[in-house]
Amino acid sequence: MSLHMIPPHGEDSRCTFYGNLMSGHSILYLGRGEFAADYLGELETLPCCTYLTRSTSFELPEDASYIVDLVLLEAGPMIAQSGQSLADLINHLAPYPVVALTQKQHEHRGIAAMRAGAQSYICVDDISVEDQDAAFDHAVKRGRMQSRLSSTDVTVLSILNNINDGVIVVDDAGHVLDINPAARTLLGISPRMQPDPTWEQTFCCVDENGDSYRNSADLPLMRARTGEKFAEQIAIYRTPEQPDIVLSINGQGLFDGKRELIGGVITFRDITEARRRTSELEKRAQFDALTGLANRSLFSEQLTRAIGRSQRKSAPLATLFIDLDRFKSVNDTLGHDIGDALLCQVADRLQGNLRVGDFSGRWGGDEFVVCLEDFGESDNAAAAAQKLLLVLSERYEIGSSEVYATPSIGIAMYPESGDTAEQLIKASDVAMFEAKKRGGGRFQYYSEALNTKLEQREELETGLRHALVRDEFTLHYQPRIDLSTNRLIGLEALLRWQHPRFGLLPPARFLPILESSGLIHSAGEWVIATACRQLAAWQHRFELPDLSLAINLSPQQLMHNRLVDVVAKTLADTALDPGCIELEICDGTMVQKREAEHQTLKKLRKLGVRLSLDHFGTRDVSFESIDSGFIDSFVLDQALIADVEDNNSHQRIVRAAIAMAQGLDIEVTAEGVETVRQLEFLKSCNCDLAQGFLISRPMQPEKISAILRSEIAGTSLLARGMP
Repeated sequence: MSLHMIPPHGEDSRCTFYGNLMSGHSILYLGRGEFAADYLGELETLPCCTYLTRSTSFELPEDASYIVDLVLLEAGPMIAQSGQSLADLINHLAPYPVVALTQKQHEHRGIAAMRAGAQSYICVDDISVEDQDAAFDHAVKRGRMQSRLSSTDVTVLSILNNINDGVIVVDDAGHVLDINPAARTLLGISPRMQPDPTWEQTFCCVDENGDSYRNSADLPLMRARTGEKFAEQIAIYRTPEQPDIVLSINGQGLFDGKRELIGGVITFRDITEARRRTSELEKRAQFDALTGLANRSLFSEQLTRAIGRSQRKSAPLATLFIDLDRFKSVNDTLGHDIGDALLCQVADRLQGNLRVGDFSGRWGGDEFVVCLEDFGESDNAAAAAQKLLLVLSERYEIGSSEVYATPSIGIAMYPESGDTAEQLIKASDVAMFEAKKRGGGRFQYYSEALNTKLEQREELETGLRHALVRDEFTLHYQPRIDLSTNRLIGLEALLRWQHPRFGLLPPARFLPILESSGLIHSAGEWVIATACRQLAAWQHRFELPDLSLAINLSPQQLMHNRLVDVVAKTLADTALDPGCIELEICDGTMVQKREAEHQTLKKLRKLGVRLSLDHFGTRDVSFESIDSGFIDSFVLDQALIADVEDNNSHQRIVRAAIAMAQGLDIEVTAEGVETVRQLEFLKSCNCDLAQGFLISRPMQPEKISAILRSEIAGTSLLARGMP
């Protein structure tokens, strides 16, 4: 073997020799030379060896202090045969630096020697001259540092060498003197790899944001060897052909017994997975899980920052609120999977048709929001809205289905429509509703008139939060008659709000606000409790045990189990027959196929209350909801009844609906009956019940008491005439 002819290779080729190597070492070789004879002969001819002493006794000679500055220890079975353990032997050789000798096939012996305290190891049949010089120089420098440390510090470093955290020790010149096994495992460094002097500048030179440190004083190894004590510095370890590793690093200086700085030590742990999980959680908290767009919270933050930019640059900004027209019918007819896929494609089209710098988000359901920046003239916002209108109206291909959806878009300009994110979003929302009222498939700017509506809405929302406490809600009741006898057999409870400024308000003015603000639950519970107490009082007072009462439910109420608890408690408190209570729900609630709503409906049926399908005939109808077994009755929408005298199409719909209901043993009620001709037509169709202004307007409880008294006396509502 010719030592100097073996070239650097593999990973070790990156570990070039230190600059300004010592001129040579006085070396003591301990071992029998069984596999190292050729190596030793070659070693004596090299500049790195000024003097070579051999010993087979594994003992230091008496004049060791004069002839030894480096010990080469033959790692093998002969050590155990000498009666000493590897660790005891290396400890006995202190303070001289020890380099273990082994062969490539027994490299594990060299690794064991390092763990036992050797400064380094080399494989005599797999080492270059340069790598050998670097290993010798490293061992001497490492030994010198250890000799200057106090016994306490040596013990601490020994402990650190065996912990699960990575540990790296550098001298005051930045030379890496020790890398513990845990560090080598974490960083993917082989046991023989020894970093070169430039490693201090490349190790974790990327900060937690992925940017290179501009100041070398911020590098972890530099901070430690200059004596700085620091904790939890987050940095990225980056090497070619390996994924980035995120490390949390602690560091401090190393001092000798005289408190002179001689180097530094860092400890670190891999937090890559923890950071990934944290990032994933943050993403879930900020992005919509279905579409991947920003959610409400993140979009509002982004819009707030965009407003700040717009203000500083005096540049225009627009917020677009987008709602898909008749999206509910997609869910109802094609199912929620198709609906979800449609929303994802809408999100993709939005992102693909916005300029760089503009951004979008999902506000909820089928509602999306967009922010446009730096678009020049205000007309350009309309051009952008028109582009989105066309793009979003194009055919969607989802599986084997072709789906069409048109958007309604509201546009709010900054600062004319508001100077905060909340104001702009509300303004664009109001403008979107105006576009939808005009038929949809169009866009609409926010205007001063709409601004007045917005201010009123805000005033109403604020007032609604106090309406229950201030006892401003009241119930009016509208009678229902049996068309076969013309007798009053039931009532519908209708919520009213006695507003201190606007007077008595119908539900259309405040019900959407109740639902969007989440106040619908407390208000709905008040309606159920109040109406049932009133019905119980009327049944008892007028001895009308079969008098029934219809109460409207919001779809949101069905999403919470507390609705069932409220109904059950109210029935128990009032001792009402559950069959006298009819809860009216919208058809869409039935067909959403969400388990929570179905479970609520099942529990309500179990209580014995009746369930009615409201607004039947004008909204999307699901025959599944009619045939589900949940429905006891349905209410024909008053839009069908309004022109039934002259509209042949509506006449056919009403006749068909009633005939179908009779076949399914479902009771039918007609709302909005205002003329005798309408009433006579419904009777000819064998409709069961009717209510409307012809029969009676909704009225306060005391007036209903007078009507009930007349009913008992035999005077029907129709005989009395319209009140």
